[in-house]
Amino acid sequence: MRILHWAVLLLLVPASASAAIDEAEQRERIEFETRGFENQIGNSGMLFDDPALDAYLQGIVNRLFPDQPGRFHVRTFRDPDFNAFAISNGGIYFHTGTLLRLDDEAQLASILGHEGTHVTADHVYRSVKGAKGTAKTTIFVGLIAASAGIPPQLAGIVGLSSMAGFSREYEREADGGGFDRIVQAGYDPHAGAEAFARLERELTARHITQGGYFFASHPRVQERVATQTELAQGAAAEGERDTERFREVTLKARLDALMQLHRAGDGKALVFLLGDEGLLATLPADARFYLAEGYRLRGEAARRARGDKRSKVEQQAQRDEDGERALEEYRRTIEEAPEFAPPYQALAMHYLHSGDRPQALALFTRFVELTPDPRQSGYARQYIDRLNKELAQ
Repeated sequence: MRILHWAVLLLLVPASASAAIDEAEQRERIEFETRGFENQIGNSGMLFDDPALDAYLQGIVNRLFPDQPGRFHVRTFRDPDFNAFAISNGGIYFHTGTLLRLDDEAQLASILGHEGTHVTADHVYRSVKGAKGTAKTTIFVGLIAASAGIPPQLAGIVGLSSMAGFSREYEREADGGGFDRIVQAGYDPHAGAEAFARLERELTARHITQGGYFFASHPRVQERVATQTELAQGAAAEGERDTERFREVTLKARLDALMQLHRAGDGKALVFLLGDEGLLATLPADARFYLAEGYRLRGEAARRARGDKRSKVEQQAQRDEDGERALEEYRRTIEEAPEFAPPYQALAMHYLHSGDRPQALALFTRFVELTPDPRQSGYARQYIDRLNKELAQ
């Protein structure tokens, strides 16, 4: 179930428990529940612990909303998807996966401006009021969080944040307000259109028909690209991009998002972002290993996939190409980052399976030299022992 349907479910909640609540009490209830859920998030272990990054994000929000001193607090949420959400008390949670997909501070500001406008425009209260109050909200979100793919730690707060998906009217209001904020702050007005255009390309390349909850009930992404482009065309001049500062401060978070995509086995995302979109150029040389892994994972996923309409010859050709590209990128990683251990083991496994035992032994040996901790190199050490015995016979 997409989160697009959550607002519909909330409209089905009986209004009897909250019909007599006046605005002040309703707001108090929202704030009380929000504080409780935010404490749960803080204790969940899902926040990305980087004070310098949090301070950087906070500084951008303060620049975007100079008329709202102390209104906002920004944290980074450890999640590899392209998402962000705001809550009524001024909390903005920005996903590490979003940082991975952005090029500069101006694009970052465009999304922070959007989420901040949800807060200043009072969209949470206005939406809850329209849904007849907060009664039984947490029951509904708890029931459908798993099917919607929401982490359990966030289930309770969905209905009280921009995760729930506001109306198109509110989303357009946030788009327009966020655009005005970045222009007034001196950022490049084209940044928002660029950020959404990348998302559109990713959804197309990965055959995703519906984005994550940041876009679940928003206007179609194509429409948002057109809207942002139209707004930018009416702007007077270009503004700041601050690319280098963005890359430096967000590096740890972007690398962490890469590692999460890798652990999830999302080869398509890795190839698209690092290869097709060229984000590898914004990262250290050893990040090329994740592009190699992306090709490997994509090839393995294609081998297991069902419903592929291509012929078997075409499917095999694609798998072979992905396998060759993976080997090429492993080798390039070793050339460009010779002290980075993982590609040595990956190549060693390839040569082991292909029957080149001397080459496999040399690569496993180098991997162990670079990874002296036996807890991390135990399997490689076993392979070395086995290969030494086989080659001695």
